[in-house]
Amino acid sequence: MRSRSVLLLCLALAACEGEPPKTAVGAVAVANEPTPAAVEEPTAAAPAATTPLPVGAASAAGSLPPCACACNCGNNPTVAVADGGATPAPPAAVAAATAPAVAAAASILGSVTTTPKWAAGAAVVYLEDAPVLPTAKMTATVTNHMMVYTPLVSVVPVGGKVIFRNDDPFPHNVFSPDNEKFNMGMLALGEARSHVFPNAGNYALLCNVHPAMLGYLVVTPSSYYAKADAQGHFAIKGVPPGTYKVTAWAPRQKTITQTVTLKDTDVTTNFELHR
Repeated sequence: MRSRSVLLLCLALAACEGEPPKTAVGAVAVANEPTPAAVEEPTAAAPAATTPLPVGAASAAGSLPPCACACNCGNNPTVAVADGGATPAPPAAVAAATAPAVAAAASILGSVTTTPKWAAGAAVVYLEDAPVLPTAKMTATVTNHMMVYTPLVSVVPVGGKVIFRNDDPFPHNVFSPDNEKFNMGMLALGEARSHVFPNAGNYALLCNVHPAMLGYLVVTPSSYYAKADAQGHFAIKGVPPGTYKVTAWAPRQKTITQTVTLKDTDVTTNFELHR
């Protein structure tokens, strides 16, 4: 009976026994290894937002805010240029020193004396070799009033226009025998006609109906001119620096031309005219 029990126990052990898995020494079975969790790379913290300061302004700590780009332009007082770079801004003193200087205009002053003396009050002084400015007054009006040309002396720059008008209740004629000559014909009361003068020169204004009538017209080669006052004093203002030929004219006098050099201050020159 004891032998039978031992036999049955051996048979049961044989049935349960199998060949154990063969695993190399030191190896770990992959099937039994847990899958490692994914490891994320650490993310750099975003820089704290700061309020930008004006270029060249100091922060509270006494320094400029850090530059956000590689060029470090935020730490320098610069001016951005179109190609993306930066050009140093010149100091205000340097910019003022390099600005082109504008020469100040001045005046040519003086007096005209004549023989007889009354003609000095009708003198005209003008620059021969200066331009006619776009802002120059290019129109003058001469009226026939009480058989007198008014004003006695009229002036326009070359290319200017003169309007001749009759204010008398009877007809007048206006003509001149000088230079290219012109004749405006008979003008009735209130009638006016104009004439453009393309050339510089001096003209006597006459009337063939009233021979005693006499007036003068001066067409200057530039718009820099001045009519003398009753004492013969004149002032040509706003003349740029340079060397000019200055001519003085007066009724029934020989004209005189002088050379004047003007810098940044007024220059005085006088004329003595004779017949």
